[in-house]
Parts: sequence; C-alpha cells; structure tokens
Amino acid sequence: MRNVVIVGRDAAAWLTALGLKRAFGRQGVNVTVLELPSMVRSADVLVGLPTLEGLHRLLGLDTDDMLAATAGAYALGQQFANWSQARPPFVHAYDTHGAPIHRIDFLQHWLKARSEGMNVPLEEFSLGAAAAKHGRFVVHGDATSGFSKARAGYHLDASAYIRLVRQKAIELGVQRQAGTLGEVVRSDSGIVSVSLAGGEPLAADLFVDASGVDAVLIGKVLEQPLESWSPWFGCDRVLVTSGPKLNPLPAMSRISGFKAGWIGMFPLRDRTPVVAAYDSRRISDAEMLQSASVLCGMRLGDAFVAPCEPGMRSAPWTGNCVAIGEAAVVLEPLDAASLHMIHVGLSHLITLFPVSAEAMLEAEPFNTSMQNHARNLRDFQIVHYRLNGRLDEPFWDRARETPPPPELAAKLDLFAARGAVALYDDETFQEENWASVLIGHGLIPRGYDPQVDTLAPDELIAAFQRMLGFIASTVRDMPSVEAQLELFAPLPSNASF
Repeated sequence: MRNVVIVGRDAAAWLTALGLKRAFGRQGVNVTVLELPSMVRSADVLVGLPTLEGLHRLLGLDTDDMLAATAGAYALGQQFANWSQARPPFVHAYDTHGAPIHRIDFLQHWLKARSEGMNVPLEEFSLGAAAAKHGRFVVHGDATSGFSKARAGYHLDASAYIRLVRQKAIELGVQRQAGTLGEVVRSDSGIVSVSLAGGEPLAADLFVDASGVDAVLIGKVLEQPLESWSPWFGCDRVLVTSGPKLNPLPAMSRISGFKAGWIGMFPLRDRTPVVAAYDSRRISDAEMLQSASVLCGMRLGDAFVAPCEPGMRSAPWTGNCVAIGEAAVVLEPLDAASLHMIHVGLSHLITLFPVSAEAMLEAEPFNTSMQNHARNLRDFQIVHYRLNGRLDEPFWDRARETPPPPELAAKLDLFAARGAVALYDDETFQEENWASVLIGHGLIPRGYDPQVDTLAPDELIAAFQRMLGFIASTVRDMPSVEAQLELFAPLPSNASF
C-alpha cells in the first residue's frame, strides 16, 4: 500500500486524511484529498461523544486547543424534554448511576426501592446528570473515582473544526486538490482512477469515499445500495440555524419534541446552534423555522435545510474503495451519531489497513463491524421514538406503533422484564446509557434481580442517602463549565468564527 486517494469533503475527508497520514505516513503511504465543495453551513455544529478525546489523541490533536479554536463547549449529556405529555424531562448523562451495593448493580436496588414507593428519579443518583443540570464540570479525584465515570462530550463549530483538522493534515504532508468531481474509471475489482473536472487522473491502491450523502464512489460508481431505515424515522428534513449565546453556558444539549419531530440546542461559547429534524409532510420549512424560534425562546438567524434519509450501505468497503461517514451510514443528528460514525469508520480502517493492494481481505471484517455499530446506534436512536409518550399526535403515534427491529425488540423485552441490558457486539453505548434512556422514556422494568432482597431495607435507605448527600456536596464544589473552559481552553482575544 503506497497511495491513498480520498474523495470527499468536510470532517469525514480531513479526519480520515489526518488519521491515515499519522498512522502510515512513516511507512511511505501517500495521502491525497480530492476536496469537493463543502456542504457545511455557517450555522452547523458538530457534536462529539466523550470518546472523541481518544480519537484526538490518535490524531495528535490537543483537545483544549481544539475547544479554543472552535468556540467549543463541554456537554456532559443530553436532556430530553417534551417527548411525553406526562413524564418530566430527563438527562442522559455520560455517566453511571450510583454504586454497586454488595456487588449487585445499583439499578437493581433502585428498581426494588421504586417498587416499594420510593420516588427519587434514577438520574438523581448520577453525578454527571447532577453536574449537567447545574452547569458544572466534573473534576475527578479520589472521592469520585469509585463512584462515577462522568465524562464530557463536545459541541464544536463545524467550519472552524474542519479548518483546524485540514491545516494539521496538510502540515503533516497530506496533498490537496480542490474542485468538482470529474471522471471516475472503474474495473471489475474496483476503482482505477479518479480526477477532478479538468484535472489529471489519479490512480491509487486504496480509495476512500468521504463525500457524505452524495456517496459519489460507493453509491454512484460502485452501485452499493442504501438499506433504508426510514420506516423507523419519521423525519425527512433537517433544518440548521443559530441563535445568540446562552448565559450561563449550559453543560448539556437539550432535545425537545414537538408535534412533527424534535428540536435540539447545542450551545457553543459564541452562539447557540439549533438543529431540527421534522416531517415535511406535516410542517413546512418556513413554519419549522418559526416554531424553532418560539420553542427555543430566541431570535434565530438564517436557516439551512437538507433532506435526511437514514440508512446504511450494504458493503461500505467494496473492492478497493472504503466509505467513511455519511457515505457509509446516515443517521439522524441525535446522540452525536454523525461524528461518532466517522470515528468508528476511521478507527476500523486504521486497524484493518490493507497489507496487500491485491487481496483486500480486510473488507469482510470491516463491513461486519461497521454494520454492527451502525445498527446498534440506529436502535439506540429508535428508542427515543418507540417509547415516546406524545399521544393523539399522528407523527408520534406512528413512531410508537412501528414495530422495532428484532434485536431491539429483544433488548426492550429483557429490560422490561428485569432491568437487564443485553449488549451486542460493537455497541456505542453501554448498560448505563441504555438504562438512562429506557427509564427516562418511561420503560420501568416489572421485576428486579432477586439477590437484592437479601439487603435490609434500613441498610438500603442509608446507602441511598449517603449517595445523594455525596452528589449534592460534590456538585457544589465543582467549577462551572465556563470557568473550566476559561481555565484550560480560553478563547483567543482576536477570535473570529
């Protein structure tokens, strides 16, 4: 393997270029990006899970520098509001709940206590959720190490983030040509060469399609079909706009349901990006923008609208072409899905980078793992729709009544029975994340692990009180997210975003 050509744009193209060059540049691998016109708009935001920090270490990016360059903010989780007419908002924090008691998972003790009349929500036992609701940042120490795994995700200005990654890639030796796609020459085994309009053809050992939903190589040339997931997602449009910055700065995203979809607020330090996913058959683009302004309680700027069709390519690695990002998998902009799937695809490509330009035996395990990751993350998103409690609203009634995929149905049945989470291969979210979302949306298990009955009620009450007291006192001593950002990632005085 000597030459890699990436055909694409924006975060998928430049993260892939930087990752491959850092991993294999010293082995003589040349990386060239044929950069297509950007699809990023001025209002766009990128949302990253806590695992993004690991990707940045792999890429040689300093997270604090990245936050400063992008007016970025921490996000300790996401709050879901108005997904039910009866249930209050809840926080899906990137953290655990409570601590095991007598080596039995805390959730099982909570379920027993709830069945006996306790009405303290599960999230009250999460240090990360408490911090998020109070705008605080979790700084771990000896006291929290055995109790909480709270970590922060990120909100990032998309344009600034892409500029930063592009600059790092070019400094490392990645070659760049910009323009519109010209000719693509293919053979029975894959792609032979690509060129920009008016440019010379470029041959390579490996081609990467990072062109987003256009899928110019994997879809249009290699004709890999998109497995549509639209039946589980009623939204077919995404609107992106932006409002003024929030003061004080929240420590989480806020995702609110409304009659025809949902609206998300993803605060940055200089503005508040707003993303809405909706059913265009039930509300027009103009009405959507007006509704977003009312629901967010702020004046919003120019809006950008694009179609959205969730789905996955049947074989994201075909021949000598690998699809990364939305060229391979399209999901709704919930749960930091878009950036995470770029991360997953790039990490797997680095791990399975071909040792031979002839055989490409790595394609099969790559495709299997990517399909698993994509379907598991898809199912996590479907939960929000499947368990909604907005009654007598056609959009939400349809979402609730649509049968889930079999694997998700089995997972829901098991959890409903006894509060156990069945994790499959290649999951993005772990037991605590699934439990947070399932219970937050109202799926309360009917039973619990019978081992918890060995604990005396007084001992259980005392343990709960200690945990709640510890969380309250610890949160009081935490810095605000703004103070943490100002200390470790201050905005440059001449910042221009």
